[in-house]
Amino acid sequence: MEGKFSERVQRLPPSKFAEIRRLMMERTDVIRLELGEPDFDTPKHIKEAAIKAIKEGFTHYTSSEGLLELREAVARKLKRENRIEADPETEILITDGGFGAVFAAIQALVDHGDEVLVPDPAWPRYFENVLLAGGIPKCIFMTEEAGFLPDMDALRKQVNERTKLVILNTPSNPTGAVIPKKTLEEVGDLAVEHDLILLLDEVYERIVYEEKHFSLASHSNLKNHLITVNSLSKTYAMTGWRVGYAVSHANIVKAMGKVSMYVNACRNSFAQKAAVSALDGSQDCVESMVREYRRRRDLMIDRLKEMDAFSVTKPKGAFYVYPRILLDIESPDFVKQLIEKAKVSVMPGTTFSAKGEKYVRISYANSIENISEAMNRVQRVVSQHTIS
Repeated sequence: MEGKFSERVQRLPPSKFAEIRRLMMERTDVIRLELGEPDFDTPKHIKEAAIKAIKEGFTHYTSSEGLLELREAVARKLKRENRIEADPETEILITDGGFGAVFAAIQALVDHGDEVLVPDPAWPRYFENVLLAGGIPKCIFMTEEAGFLPDMDALRKQVNERTKLVILNTPSNPTGAVIPKKTLEEVGDLAVEHDLILLLDEVYERIVYEEKHFSLASHSNLKNHLITVNSLSKTYAMTGWRVGYAVSHANIVKAMGKVSMYVNACRNSFAQKAAVSALDGSQDCVESMVREYRRRRDLMIDRLKEMDAFSVTKPKGAFYVYPRILLDIESPDFVKQLIEKAKVSVMPGTTFSAKGEKYVRISYANSIENISEAMNRVQRVVSQHTIS
């Protein structure tokens, strides 16, 4: 039967996310720190906007590019928060979450045999989407010693005549690293020099702590070489609503729109109305969530360091810690032990990196009480191991 499937599907690796989910099915005794989504409920005023739209019968097809009303709200947000000037009619595309924007960008730009520079460690869907398009993903390895930031000298050496696209994520999933303005500008210069497209995934932009997020698209001279991807999923606890967007040059947005239209005729109508309320309404809910994430992060880091079983790099954004295991065990086996012995689930570093055997991603998108109890349980398991 396997020979009947397309080559591109056969090239896709099994999903490690799916494997962990299978382990978690019907488990109610596990504290779940593997999930990459906010544990907060979607704020009330956003839900009410969707309910209002449904009651008013706004439940039919919309334009494939997204509601103009929403694109205008995105344009206001970009100008207000990111200093990005974008024409809502031609330079903004509403997508099915940030995932939809990444998919549309890669499908619109990457041909068979094109090389794409992909961050490592990173959300694995970049790598897999490049494979699905017939491209060749090349890893930009980012080390713990360098704060999980891109090494510009190494990045320059990887660019060749087959390189089409460079993908970066800031703040990062899984490391929480925030790429500094200077580094982003250097990558932008590299894209112009070699006529590349740079895809910047900024879905965690509002969840930052010690450092400020910088959007490279505020440099208008880079518009021909830059796609900015964002989403309401993480910022407003709207993961299930599936509303994201992409910002770029009109020609790039048009090409991405073609892909997006054939994947899904349009975006969810009433979710788009809710998204307008999210972007234009009070941002107090976001600030409150970020304050709580910071409190949880600090607790988790302190507890992990106390165990002497991990090397911990302090994340400056997102809601993940990506510690290195100092025990004589590799991450897939360690994760299984935590699930079975500690009743705590985390993600193995091998999900995010070709060199992730000694790392795990731990989400602090959970309550202080659950995090504290989870750390107690993890400590009991690591005390049974030898430091390598």
